[in-house]
Amino acid sequence: MIRSGVGTLRLQLDKGEVINLLGSHDVLLERIRISAKTLILDSMRSAHSRGITSLEDLNYFGLVLWVLRGIDSLPLTLRVVNRVRDTIERYLNGEVRDPDDLHAELMRLGIESSYDVETGMFTVPASTFITYSSRLSGPRYRLLYQSVSRGFVKCGRELLAKLAREAFVRSAMQIYSRIEKSDALEALAGFSEYLDEIRLALEKSGISHTIELGDVDYALFPPCVKTYLSQMHDGVNLPHLARFTLVSFLHKAGMSSEKIIELFRTAPDFNERLTTYQVNHITGTISSTEYSPPKCAVLGSNHLCYKGNDPLCNQPWLKHPLQYYSVKKGKPKDASQ
Repeated sequence: MIRSGVGTLRLQLDKGEVINLLGSHDVLLERIRISAKTLILDSMRSAHSRGITSLEDLNYFGLVLWVLRGIDSLPLTLRVVNRVRDTIERYLNGEVRDPDDLHAELMRLGIESSYDVETGMFTVPASTFITYSSRLSGPRYRLLYQSVSRGFVKCGRELLAKLAREAFVRSAMQIYSRIEKSDALEALAGFSEYLDEIRLALEKSGISHTIELGDVDYALFPPCVKTYLSQMHDGVNLPHLARFTLVSFLHKAGMSSEKIIELFRTAPDFNERLTTYQVNHITGTISSTEYSPPKCAVLGSNHLCYKGNDPLCNQPWLKHPLQYYSVKKGKPKDASQ
């Protein structure tokens, strides 16, 4: 549960509350059950989430987390959480215009802030900024590039909305991880049709399917590419540069665009039309350029290098992921990749 002095966003329910909620014939609680199921099903279909007019609209999300724990599919859970995360960000950027209202909504999400009328900027504790900005992709979200004074970071509305959305994700996933699957199944025991409908939709969606690489040899991939694939299989939203690296690497390794697009179906924010366009652009199908993955130094500077103790990765002459793959396949090394 995310608490504040101005309200409570109800994310956490105990087992008894879930049983009572599901067993009640109250019309309002029936709407909560329907809203929870609709959100999960819409997240699989890449449908647009309904707009929210306040964070109170998410009071049913505690039930969503119990249902997701009963289904026990991490890719689906991350897709649903990220759907709500993005809805919260749009809401804070578009619907909440008054600074006092924005401050109140931020408090509901666990973000302490203050507003400076003269500058039109908010400030948040540096510790809060560091905690929630760590999941944002891109150097512009690092503390080094912020205006910091006496332990507080100045933020505009857009940055605040991004911090708030990550606060929501962290809280939601912590609560989800604390729910025992056996407890979830027991609480949902009387709603087998409810769960079966979701399971059937999940099976048809392909979200939780095993990633198939065809004839491409996974064992020869560099650690960075293996990590991206593992994260994608687990439903993690990869940063843009990691996605670009993965697409361009797999294309150069011989995977077809169709298989690459299918691989991305496990991503929490998968959009078939957008993914098809991006893959075809990177592979040169609809553009004049066939892109190659970035060099190891670029991946390292963006915190996307996972070489660890890999002996080949740690050779001083190895500069590029494709160079790694070529050496593993027994081809001459070429530092100019």
